[in-house]
Amino acid sequence: MTVVNLLQRQIEHRAELLCQNRNQGLPVGIGKSCFEPIVDGVKFLKHHYKLDSSHYDYSTPVAKIQWDQQALVWTLYVPNDKNTWMPYPFLGRSEDLTALIREVEKDPKSLFWS
Repeated sequence: MTVVNLLQRQIEHRAELLCQNRNQGLPVGIGKSCFEPIVDGVKFLKHHYKLDSSHYDYSTPVAKIQWDQQALVWTLYVPNDKNTWMPYPFLGRSEDLTALIREVEKDPKSLFWS
C-alpha cells in the first residue's frame, strides 16, 4: 500500500466520523452531513430532504479537503457562487489533517453547514 492510499484511507475514516458526529440526534428536516471520496481527498455534502421523505431530494457541496502532493499539505476548499472551489480563507492549508477536519465539523465561521 502506498503512502497516498494510506492518506486516502485516513481522510475517509475521519470524514465518516465527522459526518456521524454531526448527524447524531439531528432531525432529517435539517439535512444530513455526508461525504464522498475524490482523488486524494473527500468532498463533504449536505443532503436536503423533503419533510415526508426518507430519501434526500438534493445535495449541496459544502467543503472539500484534498492532499496537495507538491506542497505536502492538506488543503481545505469551499464552494463559491459559481460552483467552483476556492481555498477556505481562514485555514486553507495545513499539514495537520485534524485541524482541517475540526474546522469543517465545528464550522466556526458558518460557511459550511448553515
